[in-house]
Amino acid sequence: MNYLLKPSITLFVTAVVSIAVISVAHRSTLEPIQQQLKRSQETALAAVLPQADSFEDLKLDVETIGLIKITAVFEGFSGGEKVGYVLSVSSPGYSGSIDLMVGISYPEETIAGIWIVRHSETPGLGARAQNPSFYERYINRPLVRLGVVRSSPGENDVVALTSSTITTRAVTDAVNEAIGWYNRRAGK
Repeated sequence: MNYLLKPSITLFVTAVVSIAVISVAHRSTLEPIQQQLKRSQETALAAVLPQADSFEDLKLDVETIGLIKITAVFEGFSGGEKVGYVLSVSSPGYSGSIDLMVGISYPEETIAGIWIVRHSETPGLGARAQNPSFYERYINRPLVRLGVVRSSPGENDVVALTSSTITTRAVTDAVNEAIGWYNRRAGK
C-alpha cells in the first residue's frame, strides 16, 4: 500500500504547486493583457473614424447574419456631436475568421475606414488585406452594397486582391453587413 501512497502524494503536491504557479501567472498577466487589448481597440477606433475624439459602446447583442457576426457597435463623437459609428465585424475568410472594424461617418453616410484586427489568411496573399492600399478601396464609398470583381470595376465594385478573391469577398461581405446595419438603423 505504501508503494501507492508516496507517488500519489507526490502527484498531488505537484498538481497543487502547478495550479498555484499558473494562477499567479494568470493574475499577474491579466491586467497588462486587458490594457493592451484596450489600446489596440482605441487605435482601431481612431483609425476607422478619425474625426471622432470619443467613443461610446452601445452594448448591443451580437447580431449574426449568415456566417457574419456584428460583435460590437460604437458611436463616435467629436465635441459631443455624433460623427458616426464603428462596427466590429467577424467574417469567414480563406483560412479562418477575419475580424475587422468598419467606420461609418455621419452625416456624410460614407465608409470612413476599415481596420483588420485579426486574421489567419495566407501570408503574401490574403494577408495583404492589411495593407493601406487595400483599405483605400473602401474609404469614402457611399453606403450601398459593394460587389467584388477581378477587373473593370463598376461604381459599387471593389477590385479583388490578386489570388485572394475569397479574402476580398470576406472583407467586402463584412463591410456590406456594417452598411446594412447602419441603413436598418437609419430606416432605409
